[in-house]
Amino acid sequence: MESSRFIQISEQILIEYIYTDQAAPTTFNTANFPIELMRDGYTNGTYFFNTDSVSATMGNYRDISAASVTANNTQYVSLDTSIGVPYNDYDSQFTDSSNLLQTFNPQLDVAYDTMKVHFVSGFNFTGYDGIVFEALAPRRDGVLMNFASINFLKTDTPVFNPDPLLLGDKLYATYIEWRVPSLYFMNNLFTTADPNGVAYKITEGQGFLSTPPITLRATGIYETIVDNAYSFYNMQEINSVSILSRDIYSNLFAEVKAADDGDYFTLHGQVTGSSLSNFIAQLNSSGGDYVVFYEIAVVEQVGTVFSTTSTQVFTQTGNFDEPILYRPIIQNANTAVSFKINLSMRLFNKADSTQIIKNASLTSFDTQRYGKKMLTLNLGVVPTVANVYNQINNDTGKQIVVGTGTGVANSANTSEQIAEKLVVKTNFVTSFRDRLNIKAAIAPAKIQTITEEDGNTD
Repeated sequence: MESSRFIQISEQILIEYIYTDQAAPTTFNTANFPIELMRDGYTNGTYFFNTDSVSATMGNYRDISAASVTANNTQYVSLDTSIGVPYNDYDSQFTDSSNLLQTFNPQLDVAYDTMKVHFVSGFNFTGYDGIVFEALAPRRDGVLMNFASINFLKTDTPVFNPDPLLLGDKLYATYIEWRVPSLYFMNNLFTTADPNGVAYKITEGQGFLSTPPITLRATGIYETIVDNAYSFYNMQEINSVSILSRDIYSNLFAEVKAADDGDYFTLHGQVTGSSLSNFIAQLNSSGGDYVVFYEIAVVEQVGTVFSTTSTQVFTQTGNFDEPILYRPIIQNANTAVSFKINLSMRLFNKADSTQIIKNASLTSFDTQRYGKKMLTLNLGVVPTVANVYNQINNDTGKQIVVGTGTGVANSANTSEQIAEKLVVKTNFVTSFRDRLNIKAAIAPAKIQTITEEDGNTD
């Protein structure tokens, strides 16, 4: 997989050099992505371009480039092709336009790295009219070959980054980027017996050094002089750094995988043949002070639309072999077709702000499993409270045991057994007297005399 190296070229500018995957490199065939080479008589070097027709994909083309017109690189000239006669057709020290295009027989698949220049939020050119960004490598005689010479002026507009890069307490909100041929692959394929190779053509058959470095250089335009419609730039170097031509951390990779024992994912940093803890310990032994950042972005697919619905950052300052446990929440679980977890693992050196970045991703179609609401089972009261009952059968009295206290055989009998042994005798009663509840009482009587006064007896 691809790997990024970040270089702080100035206070406001961060260069990201992205190495292509050594096992499966990103390649472009020369039949569809033509190559131009321009010889420079002032420096004895060579400039590499892709044609304008593929500028949207490759980003490295002559119209936005500049070339040195002095041996010590103190003055450059714009290679603007909109001028009636481009400067390389005007100055005999450069290859004219009709001879720039390279032919390959057979056509070649060329591996490309990527350069990305990030600008801090609120970036200004601090007195410069522009900045020329270069990527260079030495051929066997020490002459520098120029893989890119991008002329970025203050009147140009960078690309807005929808996901700004936060590094070293600085927010990088805009960028420019382009592709350059991979020096690692060009050097490995070079042979003096094959004039059809890219390395053979760009070095005029000399080849590169056995372990060539890549020089990344930023040079500011402190003065612009227009002469005969051509823009000449007086230059002042801002900074330059050298990096290796290949990713020496190719054994380090990030990994995101679904857990086997639950509904979550694990985020790892893995090292082939070793462990992340040992890897970081080795880096720290050389004066480093590394921490690990896991940056996560969840992208949901609803129909044909892909949207980033959440981002999160985890920091690991120790126990580097312990995985980060992560459960996403899919906001459109009922309608999303799939979701993708993009993981960026950054090893950040607090000592000098350098970083090692590895990327990984995982796509899942089990969207409802990670929705906002999880399926729950009604388990009642938790913890469970159990009521224990001692059930007693109805007793009719037939099971009552009566003990006599004497004899072994008659020591105990049930009520049924006793009833079987009872002798019943009947007596007949010939008369019955009931003298119960008989009371006698005497009450006084009152006598009243009634007389007739009106003849009525009623």
